[in-house]
Amino acid sequence: MVDLSFYRMDVLPTRFLTFEVKACFGAKFYASSSDTKDSTKPLYEIAIGSHHNERTIVRRRNDASLQASSRITEQSDTQNVLSCNENRPFWISWEAGSIMVGSGNRVGENVLVSLTDPDPFTVKVLGIMTGSKVIGEWKVYIPVKDNFTGYYTSCEAPGKRAVLLSLGVVSSSVLKCATMCSQLNSCAVFNYQNQYKRCELLSVGTDPLTDVPKSVAVGWQYYAKCYDENEACFGCFF
Repeated sequence: MVDLSFYRMDVLPTRFLTFEVKACFGAKFYASSSDTKDSTKPLYEIAIGSHHNERTIVRRRNDASLQASSRITEQSDTQNVLSCNENRPFWISWEAGSIMVGSGNRVGENVLVSLTDPDPFTVKVLGIMTGSKVIGEWKVYIPVKDNFTGYYTSCEAPGKRAVLLSLGVVSSSVLKCATMCSQLNSCAVFNYQNQYKRCELLSVGTDPLTDVPKSVAVGWQYYAKCYDENEACFGCFF
């Protein structure tokens, strides 16, 4: 299971998640009440395209015993809800004990299955995985807090230039370039060419980003903003 906290997702204030997945069957979410992923504690299990892409299931489990008395299950027939060949969008939500999963990009629409938990708990950890012997490709849209702390990282060796939406190119020192980017919320990355002191400020725009395009550029280096002290640096997750 891939723990989304590893990618700096702040689970506690979150009540829903949107994502895309490409898999033949068996895309699974686990939402645990334990911040140490202790399987003896209550958890929610969501399985999209279960039973070889025939059903979608939402389940509350008191523990990992698999005893019928320790779980509550809701399911529906969802033939071919997943695809081996294309990314398909879904959402899950867990507000106030109402556990839902749906298709599409809009939370609350096209509900596939829902379950009302009579004894809801606080979700502390979210994890994703695909079923046994299934290869899955995931795109999870994780909100990033605007809490830039002043750290930058280059992520890679010199000789690479990020190719994003340019906010302008100016002549300055690398320190002034970093300062200008820091003062602009829209600036996430800057390119710098040391020989001619060229500073290019870059924005990711408004669309969700699944990659940081780069080009080979001798003498240039790109620097990305870091969040949560210096532990979550834009561009280094890709």
